Amino acid sequence: MEAVSAPSQEELGGFGFAEPARAARSLAALSVQLSERDAASALEAARASPSPDACLAALERCAPALARLSETARAELLPSLAAAIDASDLTARLISARSRLPAWLYCALSAGRRRPPEALNRKAVAAATRSDLGEREALPRRLRRLKYRELLRIVAREALLLGPPDELGKEMSHLAQACVQAALTGTFRELRQRFGAPEGQGLGFCVFGLGKLGGEDLNFSSDVDLIYLYREEGQTSGGFEGSLSHAQFFAKLAEGTTRALSAVTGDGFCFRVDLNLRPAGRGGAIVLSLAQTVGYYETQGRTWERAALIKARPIAGELALGEELLQQLAPFLFPRSLDLAAVDELRELKHQIDLRGKASAADLKLGQGGIREIEFFANALQLLHGGKRPSLRERNTVRALRKLEQAGLLSAPDADALEEAYLFLRRAENRLQMLEERQIHSLPEAPLERARLARGLGFQDWAGFLGELERHRAYVRGAFSTLLGQTAREEVPDEPLLALALDLDAPEAERSAALEERGFADPDRALAAIGRLARSGAVQFTQGPSGPGLEAVRLLAEVARTPDPDQALQLFAEFVSVLVAPQGYLGLLAAAPSASRRLLNLFGQSEYLSRYFLRHPELLDALVQPAFEEVHKEPERIRAELSARVHRHSDSEARLSAMRRCKNEEVLRIGLYDIAGELEVPEVSRQLTALADGAIDEALFLALAEADERYGRPTGGARPSLAVVGMGKLGGRELGYHSDLDLIFVYSGSGDEETEGGSKGRLSHHEYFAKVVQRLLTFLSMQLREGALYKVDTRLRPSGNQGPLVVNQASLRDHHEKRAKLWERQALIKAREVAGDFSLGRRLVREIIEPLVYLRPLPPDAAAEIDRMRMRMEREVAREGGDQLNPKVGQGGLVDVEFAVQYLQLLHGAAHPEARTASTLEALSALEEQGCLPAADARALREGYLFHRRVENRLRLVHGYSLSSMPTEGRPLSLLARRLGYLGSEPGRTFLEEYRSWAGRVREVYRRILRIGARGFPSA
Repeated sequence: MEAVSAPSQEELGGFGFAEPARAARSLAALSVQLSERDAASALEAARASPSPDACLAALERCAPALARLSETARAELLPSLAAAIDASDLTARLISARSRLPAWLYCALSAGRRRPPEALNRKAVAAATRSDLGEREALPRRLRRLKYRELLRIVAREALLLGPPDELGKEMSHLAQACVQAALTGTFRELRQRFGAPEGQGLGFCVFGLGKLGGEDLNFSSDVDLIYLYREEGQTSGGFEGSLSHAQFFAKLAEGTTRALSAVTGDGFCFRVDLNLRPAGRGGAIVLSLAQTVGYYETQGRTWERAALIKARPIAGELALGEELLQQLAPFLFPRSLDLAAVDELRELKHQIDLRGKASAADLKLGQGGIREIEFFANALQLLHGGKRPSLRERNTVRALRKLEQAGLLSAPDADALEEAYLFLRRAENRLQMLEERQIHSLPEAPLERARLARGLGFQDWAGFLGELERHRAYVRGAFSTLLGQTAREEVPDEPLLALALDLDAPEAERSAALEERGFADPDRALAAIGRLARSGAVQFTQGPSGPGLEAVRLLAEVARTPDPDQALQLFAEFVSVLVAPQGYLGLLAAAPSASRRLLNLFGQSEYLSRYFLRHPELLDALVQPAFEEVHKEPERIRAELSARVHRHSDSEARLSAMRRCKNEEVLRIGLYDIAGELEVPEVSRQLTALADGAIDEALFLALAEADERYGRPTGGARPSLAVVGMGKLGGRELGYHSDLDLIFVYSGSGDEETEGGSKGRLSHHEYFAKVVQRLLTFLSMQLREGALYKVDTRLRPSGNQGPLVVNQASLRDHHEKRAKLWERQALIKAREVAGDFSLGRRLVREIIEPLVYLRPLPPDAAAEIDRMRMRMEREVAREGGDQLNPKVGQGGLVDVEFAVQYLQLLHGAAHPEARTASTLEALSALEEQGCLPAADARALREGYLFHRRVENRLRLVHGYSLSSMPTEGRPLSLLARRLGYLGSEPGRTFLEEYRSWAGRVREVYRRILRIGARGFPSA
């Protein structure tokens, strides 16, 4: 082989060696122990190192072990070995101590892949089972030798960048997991010999890995966070030292496993063990039973423990036992409803991380924009949303970020940037720890160490590395600072008046004047509400030395933008005062600005809906969920959801309560979108009607079941049944808030036959159906904790209040053919089957009601009779004057539209079946299409109807009861106008002018249709 000449000391100095003489001696030694060619290869590798002297000296130390390899193997291994030496001082120390390692490393690197976890586990457990039970140090020694051999391979692969950035974390996790299992196996063998085996099937003991071990992302030099668990109490079978209770036996097993892993011996240590995450922390028992562990977390578990348990993974022992614990803890870890107190605790944890970060600028883990902030970012979103989105229950941080992206909680660019930052920071952190196998996270200060770190990560110099580090940290800082409603910017919004009003140190007169200028009508009362907020315990309103908090100013600004700021502030203060953990709720609102605006707008719009919300603040959970964003719900969906909620319960009272809760929540949802302008009047009515239809049907089901149990079912060939027919606005699918339900009840058959008999005997069919209807009416109107469902009006039945509550088909036909008045015929226009036997209901409408309404000739004075009834309503009910108007029964109001349309339906329904509909708007369209109503008149009636329905709905939303009278002056008028969306300096005047315009146009069309002369209109 051709000789390779050795460089002179002068040349070595030119190559960058600080001590050329020493380098020359090392090269000479390498030439003797290996070969001149190996010495030349070592020189070339050292020249590329950030520290040529240290690299060459380390290679010299490895020479005796390298001499055991063939020249070919040495030639291939030397560059890799030099890279590993640059990455870690551990490399030379291990090889110089264990001469067989170079050959093992050469084979491992030649395989070109990472070690499968199963292979590691087999080797570790084999080491444990080969250990002599009588030699206490055999197991620790074998484990440490296994660990350091694998560490050498991991260092070399990482130094050569042979795997993706997250591979080292997986390799270290699998190595630790194998060592834990081996330590457990060896310790159990010894204890079983001394005390016998525990009772029951299997080992009955499990080890959990938490933190980065649980997430399969363990650092190069890191503690392993462990929790120990045993299944149940019992006694061991006994050994040469006697028998122990399970608690004693498994405590010894946990202690022995910990000691086998963490004790420092002549071979080093295996893994440092941290047990501080166990229940009750340092003060808790080293191991608990399954029942004790579940009980602890269910009664004492804190938010930080939930965050820690996100990463909990069974890693050794009886893994099925570990999975059983996680399954039982799922409601604690990921509650279905947002735990708003926990949100506040998360914010506190965030503050602690932030404070520590400011004091640890050089720390890659704890510093601002560091690893801990990314982990907390992912964990916080998992804790908040994992209850309803099981896909987010992910232990690994990178995979968790991707699942947050898939769930729509994180944009793709944000997920990409955070993943890139996390992998960069983790790789840099691992390189730091590789240098000396120390648990460090801070950037080095020595130039040589900085150069080693930068070069090892692929950067030419330290400045290049720092630039990339700052880019990632800046992005992480931004994401972390905006999490949970926190912002990096602390300037107060442009609301100086509100900032003054919130300043408890300012003179009260100035604060009151500021509120008045900002639009509060009763500033003194508003100041009192602000005082209640300050005393509520909500940190957002706890004033610091610099004045009011940013979030308080923002919230008050939202309040001031509502239609009625005074009402909104009073209700908001009341809302905060009833909360157990107000800062948690307010933190959630700050993190969800759209929900915050919606809630405060609700407080400023509807006292009725707000009062329900105050009684049930847990609805805030629904308010911020994506499902609540569903504006347009199909009637079938509403009915199906109501039915599903009702049938979760078995007894009647629970079902009735579920109906009321569902109705209240749906009315809240509909009302919120109505006042936000996202639902048009017909859609509001359609959804409210679907809700009522479903409630009637479910209540009837309960009433029938109860009657069947007491009296038996009706008998007969064609079994008699009951149809519930909706009239009025229910029949027309035109329900508003607080509308009564106009109902009539019709059964099939004669009514004389008897039921089958039950616990209370038999009844005639008529008596049976009367009992059913009475019970139905009770179910609908009875007051429970959640209120009543609906008020029911049955006066439209044949003969009104004087007639029977239920009638059969023949009685219904007979009454309307012989005794009914014109207004009763007119009322039947709105008839629609809503519950019970739908086929019977449809036959009633098609075969009896439609012929009675449309196929008989109208009396010659029909128009005059309808108008007389209309005017009587106007005089006796509307009572309009200068101080109030009535959009329902007043001049040009809703009843004008309804009576005009119904008259035309009576007049033309026989010739035009398309006009036979219970819906006013559908009838208008049909009459226009059939040429029975001029397009201009149809348009005036349609637009006037929608205008008045909006006004009526808003009046009822405000007051919480059926109120039709409308103010015509002052602040009440102005507030109503603002609630309807009128702005400007005089919203009341603008609204009133538009109201009078529409009322006049509707009355004019009404007069034309019913062929009557002009009448006066109330003066302004």
